[in-house]
Amino acid sequence: MNLTQRIVALSDQLEEHTLKIRRAIHSHPELSFDEKRTSELVKRELSRMGIPWENSPVEPGVVGMIDSKKPGKLVLLRADMDALPIRETTGLPFASQTEGVMHACGHDVHTANLLAVAEILQNTKDAWNGRVKLVFQPGEESGGGGRQMVEQGLLDEKPDACFAIHVMPGEPGVFTVGSGPLTAYSNAFWITVHGRAAHSSTPEMGVDAIQIAASMITHLNLLTAKSVSPLTSSTLSVGCIKGGAALNVVADTVELSGIMRNATLEARTTMLRRLEETVKGTAAMMGGTADVRYRIGYASVYNNEELAAFASRLFARRQAELFAGIGDGAMAAGDFLRTGSQLTLDAEDFGFYSEKAPSLMVWIGTGGKALRHQPDFLVEEPYIKLCTRAMALLAAEFLGDGSERGSISE
Repeated sequence: MNLTQRIVALSDQLEEHTLKIRRAIHSHPELSFDEKRTSELVKRELSRMGIPWENSPVEPGVVGMIDSKKPGKLVLLRADMDALPIRETTGLPFASQTEGVMHACGHDVHTANLLAVAEILQNTKDAWNGRVKLVFQPGEESGGGGRQMVEQGLLDEKPDACFAIHVMPGEPGVFTVGSGPLTAYSNAFWITVHGRAAHSSTPEMGVDAIQIAASMITHLNLLTAKSVSPLTSSTLSVGCIKGGAALNVVADTVELSGIMRNATLEARTTMLRRLEETVKGTAAMMGGTADVRYRIGYASVYNNEELAAFASRLFARRQAELFAGIGDGAMAAGDFLRTGSQLTLDAEDFGFYSEKAPSLMVWIGTGGKALRHQPDFLVEEPYIKLCTRAMALLAAEFLGDGSERGSISE
């Protein structure tokens, strides 16, 4: 039995347990940096497998290590653990038991999947060389747990490759192996407009902060069209506006907040500069002032071109094994692999890994009609095993004898 066959067989053997773990996590979702129950489950499972682990400096993250005891490369595998402040409406028998909190982005699947992958790699250590670092990360949805873990030294020993799988709604069984930028740089902003209050009977005595804010929004909406190249994907949205205390008073203060997304670091830098110039210039032109505050958000996930080529070749060659016994076989026989530029303006804190080490995030279609971050988001469970096979195969073949990896840049 070759390595791929062993991985497929082990994924079949572990499927029932993997689904049990996934359902346990799904029914008890936890928000960013509060994934204590999930973290304890991860520790118990790793201990059961005989895999050493340690607490991450960024709580409650967990980092495990599988060592083949043979010289070789270091691969990092990452799963995020947190849920979202959303009330679930799926009607699943294992739906969230925590009011107002739900796994609406698939992180329950990511965590259960990485545990299954860990058990497969632990049982196939004879077939690959080097080490596998298992990262169960908190706080992807809010706060950037990935950034914090990197800052706390997670990548001080630079991995040769970092891999992550993300489930995606829609067409089940479709693999998206993008090359180059996969997600956007994201940045939140808060603007406070300062005017001068006056009675509506004597508006000339005041400076209308609401009027300034309205003009400001109009100008901000033009920034993406005139400040960066139309060939560079960028968005800017004002999502909140608050101001005014009475209907007969000229408002003296308005607060705006929003988010901008940019495909490139250059576009982000330009947009941040132009946003501040526009805000302060508009306020000054109309007799007021304005303050701007930023939160530099997530870095773009950059899929290393060589890793993307390696993964694409591997999945194409192992297509039949990947899909064995999954679904109706239609995807296995069809065009299941999407490659090349796959840029979206989503935000993902795996970008902080890709800033420091060669990285690859693979999207795998797991069915369901609802988009991520929606109360009826669903993952079709038969496709979880597809994620397990794909991630285990990526790690094992990358660390293998080179027969699949070959010249990684070919």
